[in-house]
Amino acid sequence: MGVIEPVDSKETAGLRDELGALSDIDKHRLLKIARTYAAVARDLEPEDLLQEAMMKSLEENPHERRRCPKDLNLITFLAGVMRSLASNRVEWRKRRKEAEAAEVLHANYSLLAAITADEASRTPEESILHAEHEAAFHAFLEEQCKGCEKTHLVLLGGFDGLRGQDLCDFAGVTKMELATIHRRIARMMNRFKKERSLS
Repeated sequence: MGVIEPVDSKETAGLRDELGALSDIDKHRLLKIARTYAAVARDLEPEDLLQEAMMKSLEENPHERRRCPKDLNLITFLAGVMRSLASNRVEWRKRRKEAEAAEVLHANYSLLAAITADEASRTPEESILHAEHEAAFHAFLEEQCKGCEKTHLVLLGGFDGLRGQDLCDFAGVTKMELATIHRRIARMMNRFKKERSLS
């Protein structure tokens, strides 16, 4: 199996010279390309996208720099960088939306009580039943959480009224982990309701 040779790329100084030598026609062409990819990204201005592509080609950090092969035209190279940046932006927004949706979807339930009726409207008998139900609910969740420290911490934080980032900080989890744990607790709640309905 042959060894893949590294791509011979242009030096930063040479790229800087090429960027400085761009004609008005070249700049107009690049801006037109930038408008196309900015429309794909939806939340980037064409001028900002073009500027970022140029900065990426001159980035001092070699791990962050976009390298231009020596045999590639500068405009074609910058077009490719803009396409990549726009694609990355779309992917980032998708991941962020999914994470936020997961948190909203699975965090919008009360960890404190399975019965949500207003306390003032309960009869004495309903209050006693509610207290018994809530005690059984808490005991059930505590038992289900044994062996999973993070789930237990999220549960305890939820009982104390913590939500969002405060709950993440308390339990030592990320928002994605919190969403996963909330789904787990939601399944526990459903199991509790099912068992209670059968008893």
